[in-house]
Amino acid sequence: MLQERRYDNLKSETLHFPNLNSLMKISLGLILFTMLSTVLVYAETSSDIISVQINENAYLQTSGNFVDNSSFSSSPGTLITIVNNDDVSHTFVSGVSNSNNAGLVANYDDYLICELNEKIAPTSNTYSDDNICDFNKDDRVITDIISPGNSVSFLLSDIGTYRMIDTDYPWIEFAIYVFPDSNPSNNINSGFPQDDRTPVQIPESEIELAITPFVETLLVTVDGMPFDVSYTTTGLNVYEIESDTDSMSLIFYVNVDDTNGKLNVTFEREFFDSTYDGEDDLFFVLIDGDETISKETKTTSQSRSLTIDVPLGTEELEIIGSVFGISKELPSVTETPVTETPVTETPVTETPSTNECGPGTILKNNVCVLDQRCGPGTILKNNVCVLDSIPTNSSSSVNSRELIMGVTVAFAIAGVIGIIFAIISKVNKNKH
Repeated sequence: MLQERRYDNLKSETLHFPNLNSLMKISLGLILFTMLSTVLVYAETSSDIISVQINENAYLQTSGNFVDNSSFSSSPGTLITIVNNDDVSHTFVSGVSNSNNAGLVANYDDYLICELNEKIAPTSNTYSDDNICDFNKDDRVITDIISPGNSVSFLLSDIGTYRMIDTDYPWIEFAIYVFPDSNPSNNINSGFPQDDRTPVQIPESEIELAITPFVETLLVTVDGMPFDVSYTTTGLNVYEIESDTDSMSLIFYVNVDDTNGKLNVTFEREFFDSTYDGEDDLFFVLIDGDETISKETKTTSQSRSLTIDVPLGTEELEIIGSVFGISKELPSVTETPVTETPVTETPVTETPSTNECGPGTILKNNVCVLDQRCGPGTILKNNVCVLDSIPTNSSSSVNSRELIMGVTVAFAIAGVIGIIFAIISKVNKNKH
């Protein structure tokens, strides 16, 4: 009895191991579960590969949580979308950081963002290189202003690394690595087919414009000289450009048919520029007489490019600079030397003057004087003294008239005196 009981106890305590088929089923189940979990995880994060979300309160440096995807890879031709979930607007540019910040925590209180190839020399030896710029733009990507709740998309066509920072809040940054491999599964931070991505849909017309923008040209006359102005537009039409040399400006007359019209224009420096004390100055832009903001997208030694947002209903856009140049040389005029023909002076032969003096006078030293060779009442005629035949009754007639007048007056006076005496005599007789 005891032996049977012990045997039964031992039999009940024997371990039972699963067979080979059960082990295979368990292994396959674990493998399938792992694969499914991995696919689900990648599926949840796949949309972040071409979309960067700016987190709420990212403009506060103390928040410590700025973007949801600070580093990812892509391939040429991919559209990148930045979505602004913050309470303020943001603008991003691409560029490179300089070696003086390598391995250091950036001091954003005096963070210095410089233009392409701009170099500012340090005033002390505390820097590791000869440029104190913390960040230099490379002009490959410059986004529009992204207002809260909106987004902006741009196309990456070149291979390389794109470091993007916010110009107003430089602690908000992210990096994009563009590889030549068309299969993104071979790139870092990837691992899933391109088809699994869910990009933001962008109209095909905008994509074509981003790839091959149509450059238009209009003729403008400055002080009688013709110039060509090249530009591209979105949502508007430029039908005339006029120059104003008094205010040093170009006036664009436009028709805007979109709520977000945009004008991109490039000025050759030798034609139109804005400088002050030999340095580049900002262009001043007016829309229907009101000041607006323009963005300089590209600056070279030969040209300057601007992009201007033009609201719906705008009729006139004025860009004010500081100087008009001359980009077309006037045709050179070769002056033909004038050969002067020597003037030969003909000697003047003086003809002796004839005696034009009147009778009784002769020419002496070119002056008419009385001819005293003959006596009174005679004149010289044919070298012979003869009587002067000129009548002299003019003076005698004058004397006669004077004599007659004198006699007449005398008779009149005598008559009056006689009458007076006669009256006096008669009066005396009457008294007696």
